[in-house]
Amino acid sequence: MKCLTAITLLGLASLLPVAHPAAAQTPEVTASEVVDAATLQAFVEGAKAWSATFTDPNDLASYTTAISTEGDWKHGNTYLIIMQPNGTAIFHTHDPSVNGRDLHDIEDERGNKVVQALIEAANAGGGFVEYYWDDPAQEGDEDTAKIAYATSYISGITGAPIILIGGYYQDVAQASFPSLDPSMVPTPEITAAAVVDRETLKAFVQGAKDSFLTLLDQIGLEQFLQHIDIFREEGGPYKKGSVYFFVFSTDGYVLFHAVDRSLEFNTSDLDKTDVNGVKYLRELIRVAKEGGGFVQYHFDDPAVEGDEDTGSPKISYAELATYQGQEYIFGSGLYTGAATAVKGQSWGQLKSGF
Repeated sequence: MKCLTAITLLGLASLLPVAHPAAAQTPEVTASEVVDAATLQAFVEGAKAWSATFTDPNDLASYTTAISTEGDWKHGNTYLIIMQPNGTAIFHTHDPSVNGRDLHDIEDERGNKVVQALIEAANAGGGFVEYYWDDPAQEGDEDTAKIAYATSYISGITGAPIILIGGYYQDVAQASFPSLDPSMVPTPEITAAAVVDRETLKAFVQGAKDSFLTLLDQIGLEQFLQHIDIFREEGGPYKKGSVYFFVFSTDGYVLFHAVDRSLEFNTSDLDKTDVNGVKYLRELIRVAKEGGGFVQYHFDDPAVEGDEDTGSPKISYAELATYQGQEYIFGSGLYTGAATAVKGQSWGQLKSGF
């Protein structure tokens, strides 16, 4: 498999570290200035021109942050969608939950295969597509045609074609992820449901790390990102209640978070402290680099009301993994308060494992 940092462009920045951020570029027509077909085309073509210049994968994190943050490249319902020529979403700047979904057969409210039409327009050198969708936030638009613009370009990193779309804001969350043979999904020896103490927490992280990287090697990065939600499935091997795993770079850039997608594609504040002043992210990075270890701190427990300001006691284990020459932190945690005690065990029994 090609180097992790050179497989594809844009939405795959979820597996790239932050380094050498690209200089911000202001488009000639910003998202807020899009008012008609001409300005929409200028906006998308401007994004295409900028996107096509990226040749260093280390710049992608800053790029995806720029186009997914409200500002020059995103304003209300004017935003960009990046997809593969087969209709698989690579990076949806408005709704990250769409990333990896198969949009090829999506229809608008009149049964038009709108995504297929957008792909055809892009492959023809760029063009407009009309579609119909009743925007709940806009009254009286039920019978009004909306317009999207699609174009394509060749990735400066991989040489692969990319479809770039603007002006298309239909709800596509119902689109499915491509199926994956269950036999290909590795299961850790210690699952999230089995985590009850330090020993099982460590084993879970090690198993999740091995499974994550093994599946990545087996199916390749593009397919991997289409199936990454198997690691978020509640009650599955990798998530049970407040036990789940996360992956971030040694710079604090969140690559994967099984619970909160909004944290992904962003750099966390490494100096953030808990109520006792513990810089828990820096500590997790430190112990991981030292060969793996535990960090005790306080963090908001969703199962505990009223701990939003103080947090509840938690212990996390973090371990370093080197993949294709890049370092990543894999970790998971377990709340040690009574509210998250494992069913069938008293708090005293649970606490004795730490």
